[in-house]
Amino acid sequence: MKLGLHLPQDGVNYEQIRKIALEAENAGLESFWLLDHLHASPRADSQFLECWTVLSALAAETKSIRLGALVLNINNRNPALLAKMATTLDQISNGRLEFGIGAGGTNRAKLGEEQGFEYEFVAYGISFPLKPSIRIEKLDEGLEIIKRMWTQDKATFTGKYYSIKDAICLPRPVQKPHIPIWVGGMSGPKIIGVVARHADGWNMMRVTTIEDYRLNLKKLREACNKIGRNSDEIKTSVAISGSIEECRDKLRKFEKEGLDLAILRAPGGQEIKYIQGLHDF
Repeated sequence: MKLGLHLPQDGVNYEQIRKIALEAENAGLESFWLLDHLHASPRADSQFLECWTVLSALAAETKSIRLGALVLNINNRNPALLAKMATTLDQISNGRLEFGIGAGGTNRAKLGEEQGFEYEFVAYGISFPLKPSIRIEKLDEGLEIIKRMWTQDKATFTGKYYSIKDAICLPRPVQKPHIPIWVGGMSGPKIIGVVARHADGWNMMRVTTIEDYRLNLKKLREACNKIGRNSDEIKTSVAISGSIEECRDKLRKFEKEGLDLAILRAPGGQEIKYIQGLHDF
């Protein structure tokens, strides 16, 4: 089982993020992840750095740690542009990008609304269907476009939400056959269907117990069986939080279950303490 660190950008500046990323790399952690949001939470008037820009800077500052967003919101960017951005970052990092993506949710927006702030997608004028099934359909189409852009000389696709024609994405990603795709989402049948069709890894959101993890694996196997795919091809990750002692206990249990990647979430401002306490797990 590999270890990653998830750092929300709420209220932190670039130098703080850089320091923590380098500490994680020096400690031997496998990956470093940021959020894809535009407003901080719960107060939108706190500073919050955009994830792609920060990841690009970290790609030049780091040497070995893998970098990604947990997870990109498909609604924030055109998927063809997103494929181009990801390819560029994979080139800059010499093949260290982990492509985490999801359908987008409203939890953070609702927290901001309680404080009197507008939803970030409304504030920024971004189209964001409130119906989850529509967002998942957009994610499905978007991932089809992204994979074609990464693997075909000229990519063409016509769907309900997105279309491209003879789109060229050069240079290609460093990683072959393409950049690893992690789909983030809960355990509904629509999102698991997207995982089965497109993902190299599933970030199981809100999974906190071994029982939840086992149930999700069962659902994934069933979805993969329907389309003739081996579910063993899809890696799994969950977020691990709590005290260092609690995290150690959770890590041991999930490791026995075959979890591929545990993504640590430290209490705010305690990331370096976490890294130092858990990197030799």
